[in-house]
Amino acid sequence: MAKSKKATTKTRRTKKQKKDWREDIRVMLLQMRKDLLKEVSQSMKAESDHLKHDIGDFYDHASSDRDRELALMLADREREKLTRVDDALKRIENGTYGICESCEEEIDRDRLAAMPFTKLCLSCQEDLERG
Repeated sequence: MAKSKKATTKTRRTKKQKKDWREDIRVMLLQMRKDLLKEVSQSMKAESDHLKHDIGDFYDHASSDRDRELALMLADREREKLTRVDDALKRIENGTYGICESCEEEIDRDRLAAMPFTKLCLSCQEDLERG
């Protein structure tokens, strides 16, 4: 009976450690989400302010247009990243976070720590990139 009690305690610790690890990732993703929303909001405000004060000659407009286009491209990237973060948070909620969508194996924790919104393990990502 002592052995089964030890096994149960070990199982509880392992489940708790997994839960704590996923909770750490969830907190990191929530912070990323907050930061991304702030950046996108600031970008939209800057664009709005720019349109209010749109004066200058042809070269000023050309330079401003190029800057605005670059800012919009960056904002699009941030919005895409925000979508990925939200998707990762949903996967944490439904218990599928950390499982490769291609091979259904667990994604390495180091990979998830570096890219917490990834959906693929390194091997499947490399296969995808090779085409």
